[in-house]
Amino acid sequence: MRKLVWILIAVIGVGTTTRAQSKWGEDSVKCHENLYIYYELAKNKNYTDAFDSWKYVFNNCPASSKNNVIFGPYIVEAKVKATTDAAKKEEYKKLLMQVYDKRVELYPEDEAYVLERKGLDMLQHYPDSTQKTYNTFKRALELSNEHSAAFYNAYFIAAARLFNDDVFEIKDVFQAYNVVQEGLEYNNNVLNRQIKQLKDKEESGTITDKEKTELEKAERELERFDDVASNNEKVLGPIATCEKLSLIYNKEAFEANKTDAVWLRRASKMLAKERKNDEGEYEDCTDNPIFFSVADALYQLEPSASAARSMAIMQYKNGNYSKAADYFKEAANQEVDPKKSSADYLRIAASYQKTGRLSDAKNAALKAASLRKGWGDPYILIAGLYAQADGSCGSNVFEKKAVYWAAIDKLQYARSIDPEVSGKANRLIGVYKQQLPDKSISFQLNHTEGEKYTIGCWIGETVTADWGI
Repeated sequence: MRKLVWILIAVIGVGTTTRAQSKWGEDSVKCHENLYIYYELAKNKNYTDAFDSWKYVFNNCPASSKNNVIFGPYIVEAKVKATTDAAKKEEYKKLLMQVYDKRVELYPEDEAYVLERKGLDMLQHYPDSTQKTYNTFKRALELSNEHSAAFYNAYFIAAARLFNDDVFEIKDVFQAYNVVQEGLEYNNNVLNRQIKQLKDKEESGTITDKEKTELEKAERELERFDDVASNNEKVLGPIATCEKLSLIYNKEAFEANKTDAVWLRRASKMLAKERKNDEGEYEDCTDNPIFFSVADALYQLEPSASAARSMAIMQYKNGNYSKAADYFKEAANQEVDPKKSSADYLRIAASYQKTGRLSDAKNAALKAASLRKGWGDPYILIAGLYAQADGSCGSNVFEKKAVYWAAIDKLQYARSIDPEVSGKANRLIGVYKQQLPDKSISFQLNHTEGEKYTIGCWIGETVTADWGI
């Protein structure tokens, strides 16, 4: 019996030694030494000095520590940047790709993240291999939607390059754009939920220092995603004309995809996407006859925020403004992204304005403004509401026309917080100046320059009688 126990111990010992050798290589002492040397240098960002020791570990005992493949890209990238020799530079670039491949081999659970990092470096170091880079990004997306803003920006850049190189057709660019937008939306929603939870804690005074740091980090990352969406829009804008979209989203395509929620969602968003023209007005492609069919089919399949928004646009286009407001409310109530909710409330305001519900329209516009700080469009709309109230507030010509001072105040505020609306605001200010109360008649009614006057009705604004604005 005692002999059997010793045999088992010997067997276990042999197995342990074998595993140790596979992890630490043939010379475990040397592997330990070099790992310690490069790690101490790398954690202090002395990447170039860390290279030789790291390279020994990577070649002889790569599985000894995950740090080998975590620090590896930083260490090799430092060598790429430091060398001026073309052959050596190419050698280091290949080594960089090998590090990513080794990490996937050793830690397959990291593949999505690793492919993101690899693709970003491929885009930089191998500009003539855009197709391979794009395929790397595509595989990363197949594995996960959780990627950085830089990843989604690079993914679309790769698609745009392939289009410029005549590898991609226009439909392929739109496909890439949709994929990127969906990824951005997914990550935006994750961040917005996190931000809301942390802001609720901040307002209640229960937030910790660690959570404050998390909140700041989440807000910075959200800004990065917004920047990517804006940059991609600038790239796509010139080619995403309604004419080109109609070649992809038409009756034949709808009949083939009318039960495909993904296709319907993408078609709806592409056709309803608003872009500002040279006059500062918003334009979209919802005049495409297929849009109404898409909106209805999508809402029947999944009454989501996006689907409700499409139904609202359809009702608005058809002149059913009350129904449009109801659908926009439905969209806003389901939406996670405050910017999209803000846009929904502005459309609610526009719908109410069409039906003469000016007070309700003002409240909806103010809600839109509260959800998106620094956005001038809600105040542009409120200015229009005030102008629309011409003649309905007050008992004499001065009082009835004083609404234009209130309108001008809102326009001036809009351009002060949002330079993008300055052109439109200035044009409207020029128009509204012509509608101010007649100065001589106002004096006869005992109203003087510089007087403070409070407008009644639903407006409730105090203005300064200033004919020199």
